[in-house]
Amino acid sequence: MCQGEALVSETGTHTNIELLGQTQEYLRCAFQRLAPDSLLAAAWDEFYRVYNGILRRFAISRGLRGSDVDDCLQEVWIEVSRSLSEFQRPIDRPGLRAWLYTVVRSKANSLFRRSARRREQTLEEAQAAGAEPQSPTADPATLLQEQWERTLLETVREDVRGELSENNARLLQMRLVEQRDVADVAAELQLSPEQVWYRQYRLVKKLKARMAMITGEPLGNSDDVIHERREAYGRSASAC
Repeated sequence: MCQGEALVSETGTHTNIELLGQTQEYLRCAFQRLAPDSLLAAAWDEFYRVYNGILRRFAISRGLRGSDVDDCLQEVWIEVSRSLSEFQRPIDRPGLRAWLYTVVRSKANSLFRRSARRREQTLEEAQAAGAEPQSPTADPATLLQEQWERTLLETVREDVRGELSENNARLLQMRLVEQRDVADVAAELQLSPEQVWYRQYRLVKKLKARMAMITGEPLGNSDDVIHERREAYGRSASAC
């Protein structure tokens, strides 16, 4: 029988090291057709509980809906069960969530490619019948990327909530989620508009750093967007 006693090289504040190690050991036992003890079996159940919601949000943010989300997650968990036992975090790269992110992205892209092939067949049939499809009003790839970044931002915002003051957490909620005007935020939090812009800039940088840790990729150009909006706000205020 396999017993729950494992060491792993993964480090960082976002991964439960003991849970990961026991989950990896559970999968090694499964591959070797050995019976895992109750501790390892419970670790796998807990690992699934902890990460399934995150993976689901990742899949939805890639534009998947309905049964496609479940299909994607099924493929993701098959890949996780095959490969997680060999997962090791390189010292100079992001860790577990970055790896899970790449698995979701790969499986989602595969689903999109299969869906695109089906749409091409449908389009050819429609054209053969003399019907012309409507032109899209926006680039689907751009829309999906923006949706992905918004969902990832929300995930990371929840992740760092405990590290923020009550005022700063509220500021992020009002500006990024509720899309409130700077003047409204400043009035409610008893700050000047400049203080709101400055805090938002610092907080978004913090979120972006955490996102890069999770995904291994830089996220967009939100610093430039914040700067442009701040300049526009200053011009409109001075014109009043």
